[in-house]
Amino acid sequence: MTLGRARRARARALVVPMLMSAPMWLVVGELTLGWYDPVRHLGRYGPAVLTLVVLLLLAAAADTGPGERWLARLVLRARAPRLHQRHTLAPVAQVLLRHGIPPQRLELLVGPGQQVDVTALGRRTVVVSRGLIDALWSGQLRPQQAAAVITHEVGVMRSGLTRHDPAIMVLLAPWTVWITWIAIMWGIAAAFLSHRVMVACLVIHAGVGIWLGATEDPAMYVSTVVMAVVLTTWWAIRSWDRARAQVGDQYLLQHDLAGVYADLLTATFTDDYTRDRAVRLRHPQLQPGPPVVGDGPPVASAELSTTGR
Repeated sequence: MTLGRARRARARALVVPMLMSAPMWLVVGELTLGWYDPVRHLGRYGPAVLTLVVLLLLAAAADTGPGERWLARLVLRARAPRLHQRHTLAPVAQVLLRHGIPPQRLELLVGPGQQVDVTALGRRTVVVSRGLIDALWSGQLRPQQAAAVITHEVGVMRSGLTRHDPAIMVLLAPWTVWITWIAIMWGIAAAFLSHRVMVACLVIHAGVGIWLGATEDPAMYVSTVVMAVVLTTWWAIRSWDRARAQVGDQYLLQHDLAGVYADLLTATFTDDYTRDRAVRLRHPQLQPGPPVVGDGPPVASAELSTTGR
């Protein structure tokens, strides 16, 4: 995937969920229809409008250098590395230097996660998990493997895909709370109802929203719109994650760490998508395409025989 296609995937993943709450949709709907009376609806929609203005101001502040660091501390609970953590990461920094990635240009912070994980944020902040450092300390993870994981996120960051993530995180804060609440309620209902009943409830919900919008108040169409956004979120998140993966993989290929990262992927995951991704990292010359059907019997090629595992 080219960088342009990755950015379009990011737009699909982030712009659609920014439809954050029902009150804001009601305001937009009534403004569009010309029914909005500032005096009559000030008490009804005033808090929603004030919340939106505050979010925009906080998003602008978060998109600065200091705001990026504070957001990493508040949201990701990241802190500056301690002495023993810097000592553990020193061999990783040497690997990064050998592969042309100066770690001095990065703001390295340590998060509390227990899994091997690295998160790029903004323009220069990279948050490594405590689990990655513990794995390095115990010898479960080699410095080359840790450097490959960090390089992947550095590639995503330097491509520009995370440049405005601090502002996006602030803008999506109400949406995150809302979608978390929906996920909790869905999980509770799914424990008592079958999948078919749950789908039927969603269809009925959409039908009621359309009926109320047509007969009572067109602003009531918001219920159907919110449900559609919720159902779109899952697809949007998957598209954005895969765009990040492809951009980071290309950066790994440029810095000769793709093979190390592929070995780490295959040792950690066993699904088909990850295995295909590992093959593309080890053999970038292989491009996915339609199968070729010839007239004669199938013959194994040298290229195919060398990629079999």
